[in-house]
Amino acid sequence: MATKVKKVTKAELEKIQGAVGAVNRLTNQLGQMEIAKAATMGQVQEAQQVVQAEQKALEEKYGSVTISLETGEITETKED
Repeated sequence: MATKVKKVTKAELEKIQGAVGAVNRLTNQLGQMEIAKAATMGQVQEAQQVVQAEQKALEEKYGSVTISLETGEITETKED
């Protein structure tokens, strides 16, 4: 006599398959976001290096001053 294999209902199977599929899709999306985050962080670091280089060049030319990023106006830095 053959043993009958027990199975979940079709609805139960579809429900668990959908839930697992959602977890897999979300995990994939999260991984893609982390990759994008790492790339963006690298771009931020590069931009910060450009800012630092520009600040150094301006300091060499004008000395220790404050420069308005809105107007370009230079204000002498008061030393105590």
